[in-house]
Amino acid sequence: MKKHLFAAIGTALLLGCTDTKKQEKDLLNQVIAVHDKVMASDEQLMKNKMLLDSLVKHSAPNINKDTAQAYLKLVDDADNAMSDWMHKFDAETKGKSHQEIMDYFEAQKKLISKIDTQINVAVTGSTKYITQIPAK
Repeated sequence: MKKHLFAAIGTALLLGCTDTKKQEKDLLNQVIAVHDKVMASDEQLMKNKMLLDSLVKHSAPNINKDTAQAYLKLVDDADNAMSDWMHKFDAETKGKSHQEIMDYFEAQKKLISKIDTQINVAVTGSTKYITQIPAK
């Protein structure tokens, strides 16, 4: 009887650990999925950044320099937010409790989702601005 009880407890503990590890992995995968979505927008963000930087530096006569600088700042801020997040993000979970891991990944998911919105706003706004600049 004791052997069956210990086996049942052992199985329950093993399944419980597996379940928490699965929860952690699933949440990490959600964070990575948002990251991957953001990275897909990064190419357009960098392209717009180069175009705006060129417009500001060369003071093209057919643009409002203050407006171009404002869009450049918007793009720079979004790029810096993403870069900062990537440098600070740590997927290492060794030595942390399940709750600490879940709290961290949940906070990171919220943060990267906010950065996703910031990048989308920067890309949309700067692209609209750039495409409305009259040709020389």
